This record gives sequence, structure tokens and C-alpha cells, in this order.
Amino acid sequence: AACVQQIDADAERAYEDAMAWAAEAQSVYAFRCAAMALIGQNRNDEGARRLDSLAMALNPIDTGLRAELFSQAGNAWLLAREPGRARSSFTRGIAIMEADPTQLPDLLIDRSRAYAMEAEWRLAEEDLSRALDVRANDPLALRLRAAARIQQRAWDLAEADAQAAVTAEPSNVDNYLILGHVRESRRTGEPVMMQ
Repeated sequence: AACVQQIDADAERAYEDAMAWAAEAQSVYAFRCAAMALIGQNRNDEGARRLDSLAMALNPIDTGLRAELFSQAGNAWLLAREPGRARSSFTRGIAIMEADPTQLPDLLIDRSRAYAMEAEWRLAEEDLSRALDVRANDPLALRLRAAARIQQRAWDLAEADAQAAVTAEPSNVDNYLILGHVRESRRTGEPVMMQ
């Protein structure tokens, strides 16, 4: 925890300390902190590679930790603008957690972001629907599925998702924003490009 906390203050120092700790203790948490420190230095691809390698090297019985590492690797690949590699990491995490569906929604939501980056809107929608099957009314999943449906010109379904996100989380302005995007897309007949 102290190592991870140091990343915000001084990512380079955190990396050096983590590597010294790793050399001394061979701790998985030291290697993980070192990878996170690389990401903190905007060396996202290096950090992602290390997280993937660490997850693959762990004992298969450490399912929760392996899935976490693959999730972190996937998010680092997204930061590196490598959606294919991100998708691969998330898919490994999903495969590990299939036996424990309660852990799946976050991984599915993350993989849907990789699909969206590749403009694979139907596949993004499928992952988000699976996430919502396990964790109904998740505002982020609803918002992202609305965005995927906008891109497929499924205006009614997109509006239903956006409305459900507003109902689930009325204080989040992003939910109203996606609702506005749906309505503008329907009005113009073209998907509104979202940032």
C-alpha cells in the first residue's frame, strides 16, 4: 500500500523502491507495484506487459489475484491505445472468473471498452448485456451500452438504457449527457460522436 501510494508523489522513486523490494523478497506485490509505477510514468505498454507476465506466472489457484492483474494489464493496454492487447488481457481475466460470476461485470465492462475502441459495437453491447445480467442497473454499463447502441442506430434501445442510467444514478451528469446524445442522434439520423 505504501509503495502504491508513493506512485502519485514520485513514480520513478516508487519504481526503484519496488524493484529493490522485489529483488529482496520476490514478492508478487513488489513486482505489481513496479509495473504500476511504470504506468505512473506513462510507460503504459511496459507496465501492461509486466502485469500480463506476472498474472501468467502466478499459481492458477490464485484466481482472484490473477484476474485483478489481467484487469490492470488490460486497462494499461487501453491507456497505451492497444485495444487488441487489452481485449486479450480482459478475456484471460474473464476466463479465470467464469466460475464466480459476481466478479465478472467489471471485467466485461472493461472488455467492452476495448471493443468500442475497435468500433466493434455489437461485441461491446454483448459484453455489457452480460455484465447487466449479473449486476442489473449498473449505471456505467447502461451508459456504455447506450453508446454502443447509438453507434448501431438502435435509438429506442439506447434511449431505454440512458433513461435507466439516469434513474439508477440521477446525480451523475454523464447519464444526462448520454441521454442527450441519444436524442440528438435520433433527430439527425446519425450517431453523435462521443469523446
